[in-house]
Amino acid sequence: MNKFKTKNNKLIKLIFLLIILFIISIIFFKNLNINNILLKSLKNRFDNKIINTDKINTKLVYNSLNKIIDYKDMIKQNNNEIIEFNNSDLDIDDDPLVYIYNSHQTESYTLRISNDYSISPTVFHASFILKEHLKNNGISALVENSLVKDYLNKNKLSYYYCYDATRSFIKERKKKYNFKYIIDLHRDSAHYENTTCEINNKKYARIMFVVSIKHKNYEKNLSFVDNISKKLNKEYKGITRGIYKRKDVIFNQDLYDNATLIEVGGIDNTIEEVNNTLEVLAEILAQYINEKGVS
Repeated sequence: MNKFKTKNNKLIKLIFLLIILFIISIIFFKNLNINNILLKSLKNRFDNKIINTDKINTKLVYNSLNKIIDYKDMIKQNNNEIIEFNNSDLDIDDDPLVYIYNSHQTESYTLRISNDYSISPTVFHASFILKEHLKNNGISALVENSLVKDYLNKNKLSYYYCYDATRSFIKERKKKYNFKYIIDLHRDSAHYENTTCEINNKKYARIMFVVSIKHKNYEKNLSFVDNISKKLNKEYKGITRGIYKRKDVIFNQDLYDNATLIEVGGIDNTIEEVNNTLEVLAEILAQYINEKGVS
């Protein structure tokens, strides 16, 4: 009987300890800005800039996720401290050519090989990676950082109205910027075998373009996408899954001539595979834009 009581006491103590640890972990993670942690992790992976440490006191360092921070703050990363990124539009050119946004901002990629914090990267983070690759090709871009969920909550709307939210963002940005191309970046729900290809021993998340043909101006969007898709497949055969023409939804593509929705990879793709694809997509987009001119 005493042995039974002893075992019960040990079990109760163990359960109590687990509960305490659970509460502590909730309090800890609640106070962390998970988005900033992930941005910092992705920055370490995809920023290839060479930093001049001799100018540590004055140099502003541009990181690949569209944030500007002082280099002295970057040193804190070595001590696992969280950097508070500024979410304002600090590194936007006077008139960006490309506008990148996400109607479904929380669509995430796989956790298999994601980052040091085991936090799943989303299409929102992929948008900043695309922006950086475009910048490396001489094309300026702006990533929409307004939150769809805030718009929905404010207007008491369901998830069904995500495109209404981004339509509002586009119209607001249009008042200030003269975009020539707009991209709604998504992640498909298809699985790995359909969303991945290997070219020269390198894995890529495959792309599918979605074009609305519901509005009267769709031919210009379709022509733009058709050109990009053909250029991609010519240089990276198999990287696209083609063009999906939708007759039922407009996807805000009536607002611009060169507008498209792009599904990059699927639920099983890693951010590394997505990055590989966004790098070549940026190259092809830059080629097309330069051929057409910016006027």
